[in-house]
Amino acid sequence: MAMQTFDRTGISRLERGPDGARLSRTEDIRIIVTPMAEQRPARVSFLPWGLRLFLKLGFAGFTLLSIFVLPNYLDCRSQRDTGAFYYGMTVSACTRQNVWNQIGNTQRQFETVARAVGAR
Repeated sequence: MAMQTFDRTGISRLERGPDGARLSRTEDIRIIVTPMAEQRPARVSFLPWGLRLFLKLGFAGFTLLSIFVLPNYLDCRSQRDTGAFYYGMTVSACTRQNVWNQIGNTQRQFETVARAVGAR
């Protein structure tokens, strides 16, 4: 029985002859091409590349905004509603200030962890 090896392209190589004996290096190797099963492309692949890139970056940006900006914005709105703002402070200025404070605090935490790891 002939032994065939297959790769992912659908091309197989016959490593043994019809009598079952292993082919020597001087004999011809027969290559058998079999059609691959059709794979349906993903639905997103039908979109133009620019639109796909925009969707991927837009999803990442939306995720970051919803994690970092939205909680600070809602906190500032609740401060405004309770009258806890300084004179001239707006919701956008409060949100911007809180986001920058959050980024600064996160950076300080990373620096503290890096110093603790480096001290070991």
